Amino acid sequence: MATTAGKKDRPSTAEKVCYGIGALSYMTTRHVLNFYLNYFLVTVAQVPPIGILLVGVLGRASEILSFPVLTSLITRTNTRWGQLKPWILGCTLATVLLYMLLWYVPDVTPGLKIAYFVALFIMESVLESGLTLAHKTLVMHISDDSSDRESAIAFRSAAGLIGLVLGVAIEGQVVAAFGGSLSGTCNHGNDTINGTDSNYTITPQTGKQEAGYLVAAGIICLLALIFITVTLTRVKERTAFQQQKTDEPLRSSLKRVMTHKPSVCALLLLLFCITAGSVFQQSVALYVQYSLGLGGQVQNCLLVLVGCCLIGIPVVMLLMTKFGKKLVAVGNILILMPIVLGLLFVPGNLVAVLLIFSAYGMAYALPFIVPWMMLSDVSDLLKLQTGRSYDTVLHGVFITAQRITGAVSFGAISAALEIGGYKSGVCDQPESVGRAIRWNVTVLPMLSLVLSLVVLWQYPVTEEMRQRTKEALEQIRKASEEGPRQQRKTKHDGNMADKVVVDVRGKENENGVENMGFST
Repeated sequence: MATTAGKKDRPSTAEKVCYGIGALSYMTTRHVLNFYLNYFLVTVAQVPPIGILLVGVLGRASEILSFPVLTSLITRTNTRWGQLKPWILGCTLATVLLYMLLWYVPDVTPGLKIAYFVALFIMESVLESGLTLAHKTLVMHISDDSSDRESAIAFRSAAGLIGLVLGVAIEGQVVAAFGGSLSGTCNHGNDTINGTDSNYTITPQTGKQEAGYLVAAGIICLLALIFITVTLTRVKERTAFQQQKTDEPLRSSLKRVMTHKPSVCALLLLLFCITAGSVFQQSVALYVQYSLGLGGQVQNCLLVLVGCCLIGIPVVMLLMTKFGKKLVAVGNILILMPIVLGLLFVPGNLVAVLLIFSAYGMAYALPFIVPWMMLSDVSDLLKLQTGRSYDTVLHGVFITAQRITGAVSFGAISAALEIGGYKSGVCDQPESVGRAIRWNVTVLPMLSLVLSLVVLWQYPVTEEMRQRTKEALEQIRKASEEGPRQQRKTKHDGNMADKVVVDVRGKENENGVENMGFST
């Protein structure tokens, strides 16, 4: 049930932790799909590359098209249980059912099999998007203090990485326990196949692999229900911060957000950072098997990758508190670029692979934290400049950009498989498949990281500006709580707000984008 926030009704650390735990419900399933769905479709379901392209692109396109509708519906929702919690509960229940069905391979013709996975992935993606949008917007309803929100986002980011480790560990180890490896077509153990013709199909373990994927999905779905229950029962959805929520038409709100330079820069940074990570994430299992020739070690390589990623997030958080978001983001990208380049040349030696995966994982925390922290900053600036909240719209736009990267990643790996000459159901693929996947995990991520540096160079919000914005909003909030008796105080707060707005516009003018500002 939603509650009205008062002066002393700030969220406790335990409440912020419980908010972060809710992210495990969708982040775990999302990461498992990103890491394993392509691999499952290729090796177990034996879907051809064109089918993978249809599943990924149509699924992500449906998410993108659904966000304006979801954003509008969530913004207009007002129930006795709050604005966001009904969406969180309803979307979770439907999503876990569809997620389970995604790991079942029907015994039908190839065309119907593709249609089955396309339909399920579209429905699962749309409902999971509703859950993600509602939960991520909830952070703006926990508190109007940016420090509270940033700590809640940090817990959410940490939970996302825990979900990454948890999902990869459960999926990989459970499926491997059923069949010895993750591949349902070939058993990639330590033994080599000695024969005259390696281009043949072996499928005796397909049934065991399918059962393993279903059991792993059941465990993950049960955990997702537990995690979301913690958030629904322990986190308050405060209503006082929603009183100035925008009543503009969605089209006008989108125009306002997309003509606000800090919002556009934060959006582009998210787009490029997530693209760099998503392309690798959705290709890494196939990269380990076909480019490195370590098919029997896929689950272990992924576990090392995500384990080091979990270690990296507190390091990034600590550095951000000392040096600021922008500087840390630049440094992180500069460290990540040679590691990504190294993926093109690393040999199929397990020790070398684990070393480069460890380094990649440590530097992989950037897309989980920095762009979402910047979203909180630009949301405060919009609130200060307009007197209205655009939280749901901003989160909708950001998550839409995240889904666009997913479509790009699906298209990239499908194109790589097609160019490399991948043949469904064949154990020994041509070397061209491994080379194509190597280039896929290197070129597009490198380009995305370079573009991220360009966006960071243009990002106008400094740490000093962010602090003054926070102080201005805090004083305005206190003035509104004290009521009309403090009119002089309110006037002073208005002057301070105007000063911050002038600073922001001045920074935009220096960058030659004065027409991107908007009237308050």
